[in-house]
Amino acid sequence: MKPLKKAALLHDLCGIGKAALTNMMPILSAMGVEACPIPTMLLSTHTGGYGKPAVEETRGEYIRACADHYRSQGISFDLIFVGYLGRPELVEPVLYFIEQFPDTPVIFDPIMGDHGKYYTNFDHTYGHALRQILPKAHIILPNLTECFLLTEKEYRITGDHRNVLGLCRDLKQLGASDMIITSVPKDDCPKGIVLYENDAFLYLGNGEVLNDFHGTGDAFDGMFIAKYLQGYTLLESVQASHAFVCACIRESMKYEYPEREGLLIEKTLRKLV
Repeated sequence: MKPLKKAALLHDLCGIGKAALTNMMPILSAMGVEACPIPTMLLSTHTGGYGKPAVEETRGEYIRACADHYRSQGISFDLIFVGYLGRPELVEPVLYFIEQFPDTPVIFDPIMGDHGKYYTNFDHTYGHALRQILPKAHIILPNLTECFLLTEKEYRITGDHRNVLGLCRDLKQLGASDMIITSVPKDDCPKGIVLYENDAFLYLGNGEVLNDFHGTGDAFDGMFIAKYLQGYTLLESVQASHAFVCACIRESMKYEYPEREGLLIEKTLRKLV
């Protein structure tokens, strides 16, 4: 028996700002999962509040070469996570990476927008490119905006969750399997979660009003991967991830510091170890 589960993380790396791999790797380590980063982009900071960061883009050849090297050395993974890619040209190399490990489950967070629109550096060509990854993913983790962007539907929130169920079915038509959709409002819950598993639809609400912080999605993803690899159900993994992120937010709200510095995970991580 292997002493640790191993997860390949194709995601961006920020030096300052507690986001992306900077959040995911310590969470996975604390939870007993070996995090294996394949950075898709290097940034001096995340893109929210620090001005224009220094950026080094990863070449597609590097991602392919990583896959070939791992295969040549008999290295395998228990899970592949695909997160922020940054440009459409990386989709094909990422698909190549996935194809070299055909028996490995894939979790995909199509990070490209929020609040009803694309992030400023993306447009519909990026969303269309990311759709190619959907049939390869066992689980996708979009927010509500990203569901609309992937399905190329007009963004709207009506409070009637039949429209979210329709999005789930549309995503399934595009090749997606199970999905966890975040930032779904309902009644007095501004940011609930939808779990769509085996064609069953479940809404998980939270009446607690918490502040927004950079990096909460990455913290959620990291804990979700850890719980999933420990054998928990999707529902149990979602509940644990949500509880962890809320605990991190509560801890962060105790202090006055620049919002751009992101979610404080360190103090809450101590309770996991």
